[in-house]
Amino acid sequence: MKYEVLLADDDDSVRLVLSKALTRAGHNVKATDNAQTLLKWAEAGQGDIIVTDVMMGGREVFDTLPEISQARPKMPIVVISANNTVNTALKAGQQKVFEYVPKPFDLEDVTNAVSRAGQSVNPRRGRINPKTKRLPMIGRSPAMQPVYRAVSRFSSSDLPVLIQGAVGTGKDLVAQLLHDGGPRADRPFLRTSDFSNTSLTLQKVNGGDIYLDEIAELSLTQQEGLLSLMTEAELIPASKRPRVLSGTRKDLRKMAESGAFRDDLLFRINVAEIRIPPLSGRDKDTYELAESFLSQASPGQPRRFESDALDILHRHNWAGNVRELENLVRRLSVLYSDDIITADMVLQEFSKDIRPRNAEGDTQEKLDKKLEESCRILLNDENADLEETIYQTALSWVERPLIVEALRLTGGNRARAAERLGIHRNTLRTRLKSLDIS
Repeated sequence: MKYEVLLADDDDSVRLVLSKALTRAGHNVKATDNAQTLLKWAEAGQGDIIVTDVMMGGREVFDTLPEISQARPKMPIVVISANNTVNTALKAGQQKVFEYVPKPFDLEDVTNAVSRAGQSVNPRRGRINPKTKRLPMIGRSPAMQPVYRAVSRFSSSDLPVLIQGAVGTGKDLVAQLLHDGGPRADRPFLRTSDFSNTSLTLQKVNGGDIYLDEIAELSLTQQEGLLSLMTEAELIPASKRPRVLSGTRKDLRKMAESGAFRDDLLFRINVAEIRIPPLSGRDKDTYELAESFLSQASPGQPRRFESDALDILHRHNWAGNVRELENLVRRLSVLYSDDIITADMVLQEFSKDIRPRNAEGDTQEKLDKKLEESCRILLNDENADLEETIYQTALSWVERPLIVEALRLTGGNRARAAERLGIHRNTLRTRLKSLDIS
């Protein structure tokens, strides 16, 4: 179906590309580089759908959207933005925006959003509680954009939401954002796993949100109680009905298949789903997160990380995700009073986390046996096609991962890696070339 699209973006190239894409999709497009022209067109009754950038001429379009919505309350608005933070997404929800599309985007993302907007003249509504501003999710990586969009969409809905993510990824924070970003913000946010008294629990939550931070840990009795509560809640008028938010790091589908989790409960809680990526999949969000945590841990002090230190943090394997990073930064802020946190300080703290040789009983003995077995196989395989001698091949098993790990810990700084390994930098350079390590 054809629509007249009012397009606003102060980037000439973006405006041209979007105009062509929307025209190819069969729509008529009127384009401008500012929000005031959008307002003028809307007040004149022009256009069916608005597609607009957030920042134009140094001003946010959110300043003008209330006037546009007042003039054309049923006109769907699609917001596109390069400022891809959760606050931008939540502002989009607050300002009655139909859909939020983060940059960089595929043209299909925008054309599909316009098609969905054209099929609806009743965009999502949602009010944002001012408390949300104190609960930011930090990071602009592409991996986080689906999370921000989901928070924007689901905060004002009545759907149960299942939040999935590994330990330390921020499931609790997403749940709190969903609560504070929607119409239930002035009602209770109840954390509980006690459903033995359904009436009492419904009275406590009083139409707010119930949050279970690890729903996979519920016993079968607790699961039955939660299912009963959700069934009884359906009898409550929608305006006063509580919503269930749940978080888990486990695969509930597999648990349901094994009988450890009720499949009928799974179907009830998994109506809407948000998947939070691990920190390792969030590109360079580590930089922004680390600086923010340091600022929070040292209020009023001009403290920062040196660039090498941030590079080391970025390349670290964060098994505990954002929570582990936050704990490390808090520890650094207490242990070191310097205004600048250096790479050496970060490496010093990482070295404390390395387990002692015999921390896990016979781990060293098992490793020795595996190496002996591998060497035995290598020595007895007369048909092995080796580019190097047996001796050199066996040494490379240890040397390669040792050098790679040293480089990772030092953020790719060869001089620091050589110092860490206790060898000359020229020796390291030779071994990198010999082992073909880039």
